[in-house]
Amino acid sequence: MEEIESVFKLLEKTLPGYEVRPQQIKMAGEVYSTFLNKDRLIVEAGTGVGKSFAYLIPAILTQKKTIISTASIALQDQLVNKDLLFLQKALPQKFSYAILKGKNNYLCLKREREFSELSSDFMNFRKWTMETKTGDKDELSYLPEFWSKVCGDSDDCNVVKCTYYKDCYYYRHYRSLYRKDILVVNHHLLVFDLLSDFNLLPFHEQLVIDEAHQIEDVISHVMGSILNHSRITWLLYRLRSLKISVEHIFESVDSFFKRKDIPPHAFYPIPQDIIDGVIKLHSVLSLNNVLERLDNYNEEELNDELSDKIQTTKKYIKSLEFTINEFIEQDDRNKVYFVTGNKGKIELKSNLIESGKHFLALEKGFESLVMTSATLATGGSFFFFKQRLGIKDFKEMIIGSPFNYHKQALLYIDRDLPPPDKENNDLFMKESLKVIEALIRASKGRALVLFTSYKHLDYAAEHISIDYPFKSQGKMPPSRMIDWFKKTPNSVLLATTTFWQGIDIKGEDLSLVIIVKMPFGSPGDPVYDERCKRLGDRWFSDLALPSAILMLRQGFGRLIRSSSDYGVVAILDSRLLKSSYGKIILSSLPDLKIANDISEVEKFFLSI
Repeated sequence: MEEIESVFKLLEKTLPGYEVRPQQIKMAGEVYSTFLNKDRLIVEAGTGVGKSFAYLIPAILTQKKTIISTASIALQDQLVNKDLLFLQKALPQKFSYAILKGKNNYLCLKREREFSELSSDFMNFRKWTMETKTGDKDELSYLPEFWSKVCGDSDDCNVVKCTYYKDCYYYRHYRSLYRKDILVVNHHLLVFDLLSDFNLLPFHEQLVIDEAHQIEDVISHVMGSILNHSRITWLLYRLRSLKISVEHIFESVDSFFKRKDIPPHAFYPIPQDIIDGVIKLHSVLSLNNVLERLDNYNEEELNDELSDKIQTTKKYIKSLEFTINEFIEQDDRNKVYFVTGNKGKIELKSNLIESGKHFLALEKGFESLVMTSATLATGGSFFFFKQRLGIKDFKEMIIGSPFNYHKQALLYIDRDLPPPDKENNDLFMKESLKVIEALIRASKGRALVLFTSYKHLDYAAEHISIDYPFKSQGKMPPSRMIDWFKKTPNSVLLATTTFWQGIDIKGEDLSLVIIVKMPFGSPGDPVYDERCKRLGDRWFSDLALPSAILMLRQGFGRLIRSSSDYGVVAILDSRLLKSSYGKIILSSLPDLKIANDISEVEKFFLSI
């Protein structure tokens, strides 16, 4: 513990504005002990604890190779471009670090040479390809529509057998990682490492899973499958380039995937007529015959480039064959199979229902493991989080926020609006908009309004009447929306989904967070529905309620980001005051003053 404390004292001298936080030192000590003893730890670190330093410093002190996995690009950027960069300069201990992203973030030399387009976009893109040293798409000022056709793709990669392997941007970067001490990855790559039998990431000693509340859904997604129009047409174009006749197949593929009146939401089970269509498509594709054709090529007569093309195509066909059969048979009881729409085409998807078995396998792949987030507990317990992932025998720690919420914040809960249930949905949208407008007037803009559906978001964006500039999600990329918000005085963001978590806006720019409705899971989400169904009568208490509490706490956490921040969180869902479960939800939020009248909100803003 002395070693940990001495490092934080050093930070006090070298980091301008840094304040020693007992909560941060406490967490760092527990993480350090976990690493040294090759143990497992779950730690909830409230907003303001400074959890990234609390796990990075112990990782550096142990001098063992460490993987840091996050869910968001924002946190990855903070770790690599800010926290680790600073610690490398400030600490006497020498260490190296890097970030690893998926292949689709890098230009593929082989696929770029195969691709041809005469557009001005592609001509400008070619200039970048001749100048770039990394091939990383983050260097581009915009992402061209054809990026998916020129970036790395595991299904079209022959690794060391590829003609371009030596100069490959992805693998040139990858080969350097074995010498690094700390590697930052995202949750998707972490789960792909599990799928590869731990052959993807370069080392497996210490693992930190930050934003750990999202790992279950990432496992569910990565372990699933997708069958769509682009996946099959990619193969057809590849076969055409290999002089295999496929022209007669395009029409069948288009007629199956391109449909009118595709429902806006996912639906399941997959209707029999769609399954029959998959069987028919499988027959038309005749993938086994295509494999035989490719096997008949005389390898000795082929140049390296053509040989690579044939090998990767065969690999792709086997993967596609497996996926098609999976949707025909649907025999994995731990998966839900469903249909969604995407730009006028149907997509067949599958996701895991329960992720516990796969998490257990992931956990066993590392010597020590720390799981952390600002929101892991419900009602002061990790029971729900552990139950969802099948976690046993982990050390546990809950560290509260150092912020004085009673002084810095006010919680407004509306008691007069109709409950936002099915019967009152339209009325609630209309009446809640009046309250949203009144709250925004009280805060003079500077507001983030969080919705649980695009329908409600779109209604508000169309009908809102305020004297402040506003933008709604979907009009521009999230990062640009946040930049606009920070640069535009007294502005308002109307948002859903991605803005509930991972958004960090400090200071007076954001002084009001409005949570329009409790973020309960959406009926009609196939994975959520199946999880509820398997829980029987316990679906609400064991899944719906704790999931909503964690998401609510994420939304709540957007407001107070530093000890000098002040503001109001407003929840417009009257069920918090009128339902039997309202007290459970409120007990999961920080202790702060509660108001039920907008005049109290106006007084609060006048007082700060």
